[in-house]
Amino acid sequence: MVSRREQTVVVLFVTACLTVSQSSSEAQDNYDQYLTQLETVSGLIKNEALASWYLENIADDIAKLYSVSMYSSWDYLNNLTDHNQQKSGEVSVRVTKKWREFALTAKRFDYKAFKNVTLQRILRPLSDLGSGVLDDEELNKMENLSSTMSRVYSSSLVTVGGMQNLSLNPNLTAIMAKVGNYTELRDAWTAWHDTVGREERELYIPFVQLLNKTATLNGYGSVKDKWLANYEMENISDVIDAVWDEVEPLYKKLHAFVRMKLKAMYKEELPTDGTIPAHLLGNMWAQSWDNLYANLSSGSPLDVSEELVKQNWTVHKMWEAAEDFFVSMGLPNMTDTFWNKSVMTKPTERDIMCHATAWDFFSHNDFRIKMCTQLNMEDLGTIHHEMGHIIYYMLYEHQYPTFREGANEGFHEAVGDLIGLSSTTPSHLRRLGLLKNDTKINNIDGLLMKALEKVAFLPFGFLLDKWRWSIFTGETPFDQMNKKYWELRIQYQGVSPPVNRSEEDLDGAAKYHVPSNTPYLRYFVAYILQFQFHEYLCNLTCAGTPLHECSLYGQKDAGDILRKGLSLGASQPWPETLKIMAGTSKMSGSSIKRYFAPLEAWLDKQIENETVGWDCATVDDYWKEVSLDKSNESTTPASEE
Repeated sequence: MVSRREQTVVVLFVTACLTVSQSSSEAQDNYDQYLTQLETVSGLIKNEALASWYLENIADDIAKLYSVSMYSSWDYLNNLTDHNQQKSGEVSVRVTKKWREFALTAKRFDYKAFKNVTLQRILRPLSDLGSGVLDDEELNKMENLSSTMSRVYSSSLVTVGGMQNLSLNPNLTAIMAKVGNYTELRDAWTAWHDTVGREERELYIPFVQLLNKTATLNGYGSVKDKWLANYEMENISDVIDAVWDEVEPLYKKLHAFVRMKLKAMYKEELPTDGTIPAHLLGNMWAQSWDNLYANLSSGSPLDVSEELVKQNWTVHKMWEAAEDFFVSMGLPNMTDTFWNKSVMTKPTERDIMCHATAWDFFSHNDFRIKMCTQLNMEDLGTIHHEMGHIIYYMLYEHQYPTFREGANEGFHEAVGDLIGLSSTTPSHLRRLGLLKNDTKINNIDGLLMKALEKVAFLPFGFLLDKWRWSIFTGETPFDQMNKKYWELRIQYQGVSPPVNRSEEDLDGAAKYHVPSNTPYLRYFVAYILQFQFHEYLCNLTCAGTPLHECSLYGQKDAGDILRKGLSLGASQPWPETLKIMAGTSKMSGSSIKRYFAPLEAWLDKQIENETVGWDCATVDDYWKEVSLDKSNESTTPASEE
């Protein structure tokens, strides 16, 4: 039996344990309270009035940073010397360090909790340190890699056959545009991709490592997330896929028609898997096929290039004609500075980056275009496109510096192309005196030529970024980059390499936007949006006119709508601006389908005995394995120290 004393000891022990347990529980409850209280503590500034005052006071300095950066880039790209590369790089690094100061201050504001949405929209991108998040050594390395990649792309010269020291523009571009000589086209394509792609590969890998590091240190999962943040939609990649699903059938029909014609030209040279070799489509990257037109149709192409020469047009007159189109819609003239300081033709005394670009210097009335213009219809269209950028710059010049950009990246590209849809109509070319009144134009011929430019481009417009996204996220390791590139080109574009490729190559880097680190999705978005804008404005101002015949020249009501939408810049979510300019807040492929509906019906008849698609094609059929030196490559794209 247990004695009374022993019972008492047990009771006292249990009681003590319970007391300790209760005390521990109470202490735990207090710690939870402490943790809860800490959740409400923040060192961030919650005063919205103070944030507004701060942003107002730094606006001029932000504009100055943008301005200095643009002037420095302009000076370098208009005179590609080692000295200018070094000095431009120094300016870029200094600008980044100054930007770091603004970003660190902006991060002190609790802008995510602000009620003022405009303040949120300014502070969100302003608080991104960008490459300024890197230490000075990494920042300098990243800048050097970037400028070197641009230099490689711009200054590379190749040999094709017996022709030496050929540049991309105008030499290789002219060769690729001449359809018919299979061997010469293959050699030109191979020379450019072997020379540029292989040299860029060694630079691109460490560049991506640093680029991804900047993204992750700024709070993004990868560069992919940073790039897509511009669209302010979590599901933007799904939206793009849905739009592609809408237009893919039209693209595949055009592809089948072109392949049918090329088979007749090149006999046994085409592969049997349904793809088209990339060098046969009239363009170095097979992104635009309009140079094939004369070989695909018995009709006369709507090309006034010869007429421009015959009538003694000058480059300056071409630029004036583009300005006149915008002015006719009630939009502003180009500024005096524009006419005095733009680069219209390629200089003979220095090397410049010839890729056509439009510039906003964030300095009153200083807007320019840099372009190596040639006297042809293609460049006449390019001038209209670049001047569309300038109009956009001018209309949102009054906005806060960080709002002085397109509603999303695609809007800027879409505006110039919108005018291009009108400026190349027969009615407008007759107005310019470049097309005789009695010249008969077959609508199908016109639509075919336009489709070879617009529809043919669509898959390339998004696959280039799909490829880079897969590298940024680590889905594609560095030792599989080129294979992934061709996997996507075959899958979406139905295009194959003219010669076997390997991981020694980096063919995607032979496209300007890769070494320049410029997102490319904007062009796909632009090609979709321009037809939405065009359909909406034409239905308002030219009701009853077929979309492919509609010209907005002289339509001031359309100009008023453009002015209203473009003047907003990036000050509001882009779907709201799309509502103004297209009558809907959703991006859709329905407008481009309606524009080309007559052509699609015609294509159906032309290819009724053809196989549409390339389901059996595989990248392995175009591949050769090589042994790579991976001593300088990590298995993932992030540069984690």
